[in-house]
Amino acid sequence: MSPPKLDGEQTEIYEALRSFTNGDIVLKYPKSGQYRSAFVIKDIDSESTDEAIVFYEMPNISDGSSLRLNFLDKQNGRWVSVYDFAASGSEVESVRFEDLGLGSVMMIVNYLMQSTSDRYTSVMTYTDGVPAEILNVRNVFMDIFDADGNGINDLFTITNDRVSGNATASIYGAADERFVRLGAVPLNTGFAGIKNVICGTIADPSRNAVFIDYAFSDGSFGSDTVIYSNRYFYLAPALDPDVTFRNANTYTPYIPCKDVDNDGVVEIPCTRPFPEYTELPRAEQVNMTVWCALERGGTRVTDKYRSYVGTRGDYIFLFPGNWGSVTASVSIADSAVIFNRYDSISAVKGEELLRIYGSADGTPPRSEENAELIELGKSELSGFTYYALLTQSTFSPSGEKLGELFRLQ
Repeated sequence: MSPPKLDGEQTEIYEALRSFTNGDIVLKYPKSGQYRSAFVIKDIDSESTDEAIVFYEMPNISDGSSLRLNFLDKQNGRWVSVYDFAASGSEVESVRFEDLGLGSVMMIVNYLMQSTSDRYTSVMTYTDGVPAEILNVRNVFMDIFDADGNGINDLFTITNDRVSGNATASIYGAADERFVRLGAVPLNTGFAGIKNVICGTIADPSRNAVFIDYAFSDGSFGSDTVIYSNRYFYLAPALDPDVTFRNANTYTPYIPCKDVDNDGVVEIPCTRPFPEYTELPRAEQVNMTVWCALERGGTRVTDKYRSYVGTRGDYIFLFPGNWGSVTASVSIADSAVIFNRYDSISAVKGEELLRIYGSADGTPPRSEENAELIELGKSELSGFTYYALLTQSTFSPSGEKLGELFRLQ
C-alpha cells in the first residue's frame, strides 16, 4: 500500500517541514480515531488562522527519538515550522482535541511503544504560539469522560506496573485553573489486560462511578468500580475478583458491566454454573449470569437479577421473578436453549419452562401443534432472529412479560 497523495496545502506544509529538517522525512499516520492523516490542520489557539501539526520520523536515527511532532504556523502567507518535539513512542495511535475544563483546546496524543501493550498519553496546549506538554503518562488504558459528574470531561488512565504488580486508576482534570491529577485509586491487581471501561452511576445513594472490566491470564474476567463522592475517588470496598468472577467458554461469552435493565444504574455481572454443571471442568460449564448492584456507597453488593446470556453475547434473558422459587436448568441443543425446573437434591430435571430458538436466516423453527411461538426480534450484533416457545407451566412467563425480560444486544 502506498501513502495517501498530498493535497495542495499539505504539499506546502510538507515542503516547509523538509526545509526545517534539511533532509528526508517519513510521514507517520495515526492508527485509529477521527484524525488519520499525518497532517492535522486545526485552530488550536483560538486565533484567526489554523495551525498545522505533523507526525513524522527521520530515517536512520538510532537514539530512540526518531518519531517527531512538528508545529507549523503561517507567517506572511507561508507555512513555517515553529516548534519540533521528540514524541514519546514509536507509533501514533490516536489524536484527539478536547476542552478538559481550562477553557481552551487541548491536544491528546496516544503513542504506541514497541514490544509492549503500554502506551504514552501526551496532553499538550498551544497558547500565544507556544506549545506546552502539561502531562505525559504511561498507561495501559486511556479515555475521556466526565468521571465526577460535574459536567466537564476528565482524562482517565489505568497504569499497570508489571514489576510490582500494582495497578492504579488516575483521573486528571481542571482544578483552580490548573490541569492536575484529581485522584488516584489502587485497583485489585493481577489482571492481564483491560477489556472495557464505562462511566455510569451506582444507586443508594446515587454516585458517579467508573466501571472497569479486566481479563486474567487464565481467560476469566473481573471488575472494579471507582466511585466519586465529596471530591474524592475510591475503590468500591465490596468488590474483589471473587465477587465479580466471570468464566467465558463455548457456552458463555465475555460479559461487560452494563445498565442491563435501563434504569440509569450500571450493574456488575458475575457467572455461576447452572446446577447440573457444577462438577464439570470450567471449559464445559454452562453458566448463569448474575447481575449485581452496588449499594451503601459501594460497601455492599447485592444480587439484582439472575439471567442467561446467549452464546454469541447477542441477547440477555432476565429470569422472571417467580423463578426465584425454582432452580432452573439449561441445556443447549439444535439451535435451542431449553430451560427446565431442576431438583438439586435428586439431580433430576423437571417440567420444561421455556425454549429460545436462534435462526441465522430469520426462518422460524417448527413448533408443535397449538404451541405459542413468539418472535423476539433480530440482533444487530449477530444478525440472528430469536423466537420463544412458551409452555403450559405456571412458571412460564407470558408473552408480554417475556418481551420485557428478553434484551437484544
